Amino acid sequence: MPGTKSVLVSMNTSELLAGDVIRGMVSYQERHPHLRLEVCQTGTHVPHPGLALRQNIDLVQADGVVANVFWQATRSSIPPGIPIVNVDDSRRPTFLPTVFMDQARMGELAAEHLLAQELPHYAFISAVGRGYGAHLRWRGFRDRLAQAGQDCFLFDKAFPKTAQQLREADLLAWVASLPKPVGIHTVYLHLALRLLWACRQLGVRVPTEVALIGGQDFPIVSNAWVPTVSAITTSRTAMGYEALALLDRLLRGEKPPAAPVLITDVAVVPRQSSDLRGMRDPEVAHIRRLIAEQAHRPLVIKELLSHTPLSRRALERRFEHQIGHTLHDEMVRVRMGVAERLLRQTLLRPAQIARQSGYASYRVFAVAFRKHTGMTASEFRQLHVSEAGAHGPIHH
Repeated sequence: MPGTKSVLVSMNTSELLAGDVIRGMVSYQERHPHLRLEVCQTGTHVPHPGLALRQNIDLVQADGVVANVFWQATRSSIPPGIPIVNVDDSRRPTFLPTVFMDQARMGELAAEHLLAQELPHYAFISAVGRGYGAHLRWRGFRDRLAQAGQDCFLFDKAFPKTAQQLREADLLAWVASLPKPVGIHTVYLHLALRLLWACRQLGVRVPTEVALIGGQDFPIVSNAWVPTVSAITTSRTAMGYEALALLDRLLRGEKPPAAPVLITDVAVVPRQSSDLRGMRDPEVAHIRRLIAEQAHRPLVIKELLSHTPLSRRALERRFEHQIGHTLHDEMVRVRMGVAERLLRQTLLRPAQIARQSGYASYRVFAVAFRKHTGMTASEFRQLHVSEAGAHGPIHH
């Protein structure tokens, strides 16, 4: 095709959601067929990533690049004359056009979620010394707490090179030293999982003593733990789409933006690890556990009332007071969570998913799902990559 531009997509395979970024680029490419994508999956094990990038550019004769520039890049390590858009915020090279998630907003949202639990203390597990994005997250979290008149404990001393070098003894000592109850936000999801283990070893209860919200959500992991882990959902698909759109503009001769392009489509996914509101009332907590355990079948409110001495009116009042919505809303919220997970992670037909989400009627499920998400089940599935599958190379 005349005017076709070859785009090298160099993605770090250590990123769990790299496939979502690629899917976003593919979505843009489908609307702009003058771009041809050549995907090269790399990793942190590559000894000279800058040199490898140059070699791959020559190999595919790339006109432009979208890459995870996860190494300490300098101007001399970047090939001259080839526009490159960076989609990594761990070491953001200030001289490269960059697209990444709004980390400061993610920190703000985490703080707001924990503030809503009415906790007296707050803390943050960071990697400030090694990550630009982590620094922004910490700043957003700290500043939002300060607006509410709250201080914050910070743990970041154990990150000389990588987050994996966090010593178990240091984490245990830090958690034991914190005043309780405390709300903790970790910059990465896997740090939240390590924190759960530390709490278990210390006999610290989650969420009543430590309310926990992790970093970027990966539902197949977050839902596999007990308790399930609250986290922050982000649109990596949108990041890929905007990165390729920016590169397309650069290839047409536009000037690069003066500041990073931030993807603001972020939100907290509340789960058991940070849900204190319903835990303070034993009857509300008991009914919520029943709803979660029985989400796979058509549970009705009359059946729930047989498990509590409270009248429906009294139980409804407690739900409204403790968690801010009705008993029916809680049932819908849990069922929709099951449905969304099955749509993301399985190939079950929507009618099957309706049954496994506690709906006897597919028609009722379809109406509820559209009202909850703003789209049909099929549209939701098309929008989200399956997190149970592996992402292979893509060539266009």
